Amino acid sequence: MLLSTHLAAGLIISKLTGNYNVSLLGSVVMDLDHLIAYYRTGILLKFKKVLIATTGGNYIGLPQRNFFHNIFFCLLVLAIVSVINFSTGLTFGAAYVCHLILDALDNKNYYPFYPSLKINLRGPIKYFSRQEFIFTFILLLIFFII
Repeated sequence: MLLSTHLAAGLIISKLTGNYNVSLLGSVVMDLDHLIAYYRTGILLKFKKVLIATTGGNYIGLPQRNFFHNIFFCLLVLAIVSVINFSTGLTFGAAYVCHLILDALDNKNYYPFYPSLKINLRGPIKYFSRQEFIFTFILLLIFFII
C-alpha cells in the first residue's frame, strides 16, 4: 500500500488510542526496509528509478518488503516496546500489525516470513490504482466519522 493508505490507518488507530505520534510512527516506519532493497540494487540515489519502483512501475529484482515486514520482527519490536512502556507498545504494535495487514491486501509481493520466500501473500487491491485511492478515502472517512 501507499504511504497515504498507511497514514490513514495510523490516524484511525491514533484516534482510538489517543496516541498520535506512536501510532503514526508505527504505521509507516517499517517501510524503511524499502531503502535496503533500493541500496542493494543500486538505485537508492536515483530519484527517477526509485519513483518508478515505488509506484509499481517495475520490479527491481529484490523484494522491497523484506526485514521489517517480517512477522517475527514485528513481534520482536512489539515485545521490546511493550517492555519499555506497555501502553505505547500496544499502540505501536496495533499500527505495525495494521501496516502488515494492509500490505497483504495489495497485489504486490509480500513475504510475511522473509527471508523465506515460500509464502507470498497477494491481495485483491491493485497497488497504486484507483482501487487503492478509494480504499484510502474510505479509511479517511472512517477517521473523520469516529
